[in-house]
Amino acid sequence: MIPTLKNKLNAYGVFRVLDYVEANLESELGLDQMASIACLSRYHFARAFKKAVGQSPHRYVSARRLDRAKALLMAGDRPLVEIALALGFSSQANFTRAFTQATGQAPGRYRQQPGL
Repeated sequence: MIPTLKNKLNAYGVFRVLDYVEANLESELGLDQMASIACLSRYHFARAFKKAVGQSPHRYVSARRLDRAKALLMAGDRPLVEIALALGFSSQANFTRAFTQATGQAPGRYRQQPGL
């Protein structure tokens, strides 16, 4: 359920933030920026976002970045380090660790799977 009370993250605010996240996955996405888009303080935004979306803002952004990574891996031969850095990971090792934890397989192996 998306809360609609005053000073809470309403449906319009949720969609604005989600659209912003989607359009900026390859940029810095901080809690302050997202809270500003929703016109809420950091604290209220984080609580309202989790209530509305079911995940913390950080977890949501991480999941969306990993989804984008899957698409980039399947789209071509872009080097893993380039994908990692483009999606805001501090290193290829951190990207590989997060990707493997989320999918159960390393990015290179994921890319090699036929039919994905």
